[in-house]
Amino acid sequence: MIGSPDLPVVHGVVTGGDLASLVVSADEVEAWPVGSHLWGHYAERTEQGEVLCRTENVSACHEAFARLVDGVLRDVASSAEGGAVAAFKDKLNYKKPGGAGFGPHQDLLAYPELGRVVSVLVAIDECTTASGCLWLAEGVDRLLPTDDRGVVRADVADSLPWAPVELAPGDAVVIDGLAPHSSEANRSRVSRRVLVASYAPLSEGYDRARYYGLRTAAMVAGSERDGRARISTLADFEGTPVATHPTRHGEPAPDRCTH
Repeated sequence: MIGSPDLPVVHGVVTGGDLASLVVSADEVEAWPVGSHLWGHYAERTEQGEVLCRTENVSACHEAFARLVDGVLRDVASSAEGGAVAAFKDKLNYKKPGGAGFGPHQDLLAYPELGRVVSVLVAIDECTTASGCLWLAEGVDRLLPTDDRGVVRADVADSLPWAPVELAPGDAVVIDGLAPHSSEANRSRVSRRVLVASYAPLSEGYDRARYYGLRTAAMVAGSERDGRARISTLADFEGTPVATHPTRHGEPAPDRCTH
């Protein structure tokens, strides 16, 4: 069985018919058009051409993902946090063959005005070292020095005890806000998709509307400051983002949910 026994992996979070439905749901989202403020596709440029690398705020426009994020995944996050939590963010990360990874970072830095966060990453496809699985460094209890991208400084990252988190479809890994993590490019011939849902303690009063409002401002300010295109508040993505990714008909999606 794929899995990392000494890491915070929860096997079989999604199984059977629910796992088959998750795969279908991911296919549906991947086929959505682009441009809504409620959800948005992000693309990257690879040797194979322009490919999707992320869809943000998925559960806002897909009931099956909303049930998952506010159901079993919230239960996993609540257990890890030791108290009630609320989802404030979710995304699908696609890593097509040749798709880029993410530099070492800590999630807490990516969420403006938030004190604590726990994220649950669920494998939709098999996640292996070849396909660009997550790498995690446990035992860190503080924010680490970063470079101007918000990535953990190279000399610090090199000193951490990194371990790969290989997952079978339906398995999950729980990521604390201070846990440094990264991923490499997909060197395989198959796609690697994951759903990531992030939660804050109820006491934080941090909800989806607050996060996505702050996210927009932070991304604009960051890009104006350093000239880097972003797919998140940190400039940790190691690929080449495409500023606009046209739909198959060449028109942007309407500014609302249409699915």
